[in-house]
Amino acid sequence: MSEQLIPKILKSRLLFFWISSFMLASILYYILWLLVPYHHVFGALYRMFLYHHAFPLQYIMIPCFFYGILATLLTNSFRNKNTIRRIFLTIIICVLTTLLSSPFGGMLWHFHDMQAGYFPENWMSILIEKGFLWGIEIGWFIILLSIPYNIICAVGCYFLTKKGVELYSETKIDTMV
Repeated sequence: MSEQLIPKILKSRLLFFWISSFMLASILYYILWLLVPYHHVFGALYRMFLYHHAFPLQYIMIPCFFYGILATLLTNSFRNKNTIRRIFLTIIICVLTTLLSSPFGGMLWHFHDMQAGYFPENWMSILIEKGFLWGIEIGWFIILLSIPYNIICAVGCYFLTKKGVELYSETKIDTMV
């Protein structure tokens, strides 16, 4: 296989996972927004400012970014597994996506909080320090509270990764050379 073809395939696979996961997650969000009481698709803590409700697409984009990277890296592993192991690998992808996304979601939440009030002199260090830590501490819990959105997205991750495997299988890659 040509050396230039490999990065092209990885880029197209990565773009497929990024774009399709973001589109599907956004469509799901707005469908649930219509169905869920008070339009609270995402979970929240008591007395928490609901920036993730005000700017949902920004918060959806973060896990889709990390999912795309993980799904791209694990496509070959996913391809070589049976259904039970694929489900287990999907759970691993979802957990890793949540853990990687939470700190950045916390940073985005703090950025929105600063926009709502004021930017202190050391806003960048506060954003990185507090946002990152708060994301690690409670971001994963907010995702866990976002039922049924998180469950439907996890099932969607399985089928989207499976579709990515079908689209970018080794036989199709070999025919491109």
